[in-house]
Amino acid sequence: MVHPGESKSGIVMHNFLIHLDETFNHHSHTLFLDFFNKNKNISKWMIFSDYALNDKKKPNDAITFSILPYTKNFLDIGDLVDKLSFKDIKNLKKVNSEFLHFINESEILNISILMDKNMKLDPFNEREALKTCYKTAINQVNQWIKNEGANENYIRLQKAYKTLLDEVSKQGSNLRNIRNIEIVSNLIAYVTFQVCKSTKIETIGWFSDRDNMLNHKIAKFSMPVIFDLANNLFHNLMSSNDSNYTEKFVFGLPEKTGSVWYDSFNRIPDLIAATLADYDYKKNMSSHAKFIPVIESILTNRKKCLIYKIHALANGFQAGYLPFFRPEEA
Repeated sequence: MVHPGESKSGIVMHNFLIHLDETFNHHSHTLFLDFFNKNKNISKWMIFSDYALNDKKKPNDAITFSILPYTKNFLDIGDLVDKLSFKDIKNLKKVNSEFLHFINESEILNISILMDKNMKLDPFNEREALKTCYKTAINQVNQWIKNEGANENYIRLQKAYKTLLDEVSKQGSNLRNIRNIEIVSNLIAYVTFQVCKSTKIETIGWFSDRDNMLNHKIAKFSMPVIFDLANNLFHNLMSSNDSNYTEKFVFGLPEKTGSVWYDSFNRIPDLIAATLADYDYKKNMSSHAKFIPVIESILTNRKKCLIYKIHALANGFQAGYLPFFRPEEA
């Protein structure tokens, strides 16, 4: 953690993640561990994600990561999901009950994070905080180059962080997409780190939907910059836990046009994120009846659906655990 204006070296973990970590380890860690203990024979995992962000008509911003084991029949499962699910949740009138049953009965762990609509990365001066974040990362990369030489990876990182620094330094530049990139990259790095701590991992991959975060200023970067940000924080977290870690964190790059080969799997987090973004906690209601079975069937399955909320306050952040309960559990 650094403060605006400080001159340090390192890969920054944003303050909101520190509060989420405290909540995660206090409230739901046992449920998380139970899932991976049940599947401890699996060494390869895949994380699919979707987001419902910056929609003024929705009460919440929501991010969902769906964690699935990679097995020999993985592609067959994808075909099944394609048959049971939908193309676009926005135009859907009713969710197939067989799809809900599949999600509940399969070995899928869903991690969702809700955020206040007004959330910024720093409550006082977000732009300066981002500038400090990137200057700190550049200092770290320069240190790596000094100690280990200017390999291709370090040169790419150096250029990426300088490009981001230039972008946030421009007065009047829109920070919304960079904010989203920082939030999602921090969250996926953290979730992946927790998976690797919980079970023996050979390889774990993140497969994001094709969106404006992956495509952000793509002509200026040799790969989606969100991948570099996520991988660097993951490396930092893993190294702090075990400097000799061997787990591989890989990324799925969706096709530029046409269908994405893993699109059917992303419909799982799409369904959950859309439901959570739409749900009004104060009024205890959803805007459409199609979301009710998702809440009653999926979101109340607390062994496989962990939900958190990050609150943006005037002087910082708070995080909470927001489980749904079934009537018999209330």
